[in-house]
Amino acid sequence: MKKLFGLNPQEYEHPVDRTTLKYLKALPGFEKVSGLILNWGTIKWELAELRGSNFRVTPKSCPELYKQVENIANALDVEDFPEIYTQWGYFINAYTTGYKEDTLLTLYSGAVDLLSKEQLDFIIGHEMGHIKSKHVIYHVMASKIVAKSSQLPIASELILPITFGLIYWYRMSEFTSDRAGLLACQNPDAAIETIIKMTGVPKKYYNSVSKEVFLEQAKEFEYLLSGPEKIIKNISVLDNTHPWTVLRAAELIKWIDSGEYQRILDKYSAIQCPHCSSDIPQGSAECSICGGKL
Repeated sequence: MKKLFGLNPQEYEHPVDRTTLKYLKALPGFEKVSGLILNWGTIKWELAELRGSNFRVTPKSCPELYKQVENIANALDVEDFPEIYTQWGYFINAYTTGYKEDTLLTLYSGAVDLLSKEQLDFIIGHEMGHIKSKHVIYHVMASKIVAKSSQLPIASELILPITFGLIYWYRMSEFTSDRAGLLACQNPDAAIETIIKMTGVPKKYYNSVSKEVFLEQAKEFEYLLSGPEKIIKNISVLDNTHPWTVLRAAELIKWIDSGEYQRILDKYSAIQCPHCSSDIPQGSAECSICGGKL
């Protein structure tokens, strides 16, 4: 796995992710609603429950998994390293939550057990992408505003645009983090295979399912959404925080085919010091580890 020194998230963020969040922040009442929703006392209580219910992954408690998460954070050049937990649930998923610098990354047992190392790298990289792009606080806000919007003492004409805008942005941010997941695992096949497993393929068929057939399904589905089905899709996902799984595959394939994935990988990939074999940034005059001249 290549370390991507100085990786700039703006280079791989989905364009609608960036523009939608910028638009939301400019909406009248956004700050007021944020203040009501992002109650630190409530979030702190929820984080305490999470810490008290799940297994914490540390270098001592679970060194192999901890090291895997640490390697992904290093590969994506993530500065804000989260606390790591596992949670019981036999499906392929993970989530990141928190407030400001207090960030927790939780992996479901199914993700750890049912995925290969590179596939799990994709899932971990996806969550690290949320941290790197500073999505987490707005994800918390989106989740809470959906649950509490009917109770908020603010006129509906103020709440509704923010509510649906946040949910729409949340879906777009998932496309961004899928790209981060791919940049983390650095294996397009592993990324697509992970998404295939997320669609619900039974474990007994993991080794026989055709990736090529699924890619055809993803591309065909995206084509269908250019017609009347697009209206159905827009209505169906109106209050969903995540895009349809097949659509996520189609979006990732499109990004790979555009050449952007390879361009970013080539631009930020570390080079190896000829003296000590350490990873160092491209263009370095000397190795920061051994001091050898390059």
